[in-house]
Amino acid sequence: MGENSQTLQSVSNALRLVLLLRAQADVGVTDAARHLGVGPSTAHRLLTTLQQHGFAEQTHGGRRYRIGPSMTMSSETQAVEHCLEVAYPLMQQLRDESRETVHISVLAGARVKFVAAVESPLLMRVASRVGLSMPAHVSAAGKVLLAELTDDELAELYPDEELTGATDAGLHTRTALRRELARVRAEGFGRNTGESEEGLAALAVPIPRAAGRVLCSLALTGPLFRFNPDPAAGVSPRELELTTMLRHSAAQIAKQLVY
Repeated sequence: MGENSQTLQSVSNALRLVLLLRAQADVGVTDAARHLGVGPSTAHRLLTTLQQHGFAEQTHGGRRYRIGPSMTMSSETQAVEHCLEVAYPLMQQLRDESRETVHISVLAGARVKFVAAVESPLLMRVASRVGLSMPAHVSAAGKVLLAELTDDELAELYPDEELTGATDAGLHTRTALRRELARVRAEGFGRNTGESEEGLAALAVPIPRAAGRVLCSLALTGPLFRFNPDPAAGVSPRELELTTMLRHSAAQIAKQLVY
């Protein structure tokens, strides 16, 4: 089969998969492979591609897929887009004040996705991660959003006790994650000191909405040595300073949100 024929077949399968997702509440890799008459690896690759472009999203369990926000334009999607529109000038102000990279993120199953960024002006900085995602439990932004879930929702996302951490500093059990989320709820901010990547730090707070569950988190990210040179000693004065900036900016964004 020629290259053009293969491309057309892939496009055809992707469109057939979108129609299947629209017709059913959720679809597994095996279901997709059977429907398309392809192998599971091909079906998984197609579903992952659709997810990357917003045409599919993983369910809370992370093992099945449903129609994504690019197809539904749900009220939650509109609320996120509204938040990004309101937040951008305030993200710039926060970047100027903190001198660190600012991100807004949303939860996508058991992963956190970066949807907006304003980069630090410093040479040593964290670059924009817009469009990328990572496991929610290893990131400050993800912890803030996971803390908004009920116990049942969290159990659906994390059915197993053992968790895969990106570094030795990360959370490696569901029990440890529950303890950390209790701290996030009590203290109002998420913290990452080398959990997602060695040498990287982040702090995050929720962006409240006029009504409904928090959908977005606001985070500052930078080199660990600037945030806290000794994470084992607890929260540093600089982290407290940055958290105060985050809370102020999140409150200013929230004041302008209509929904």
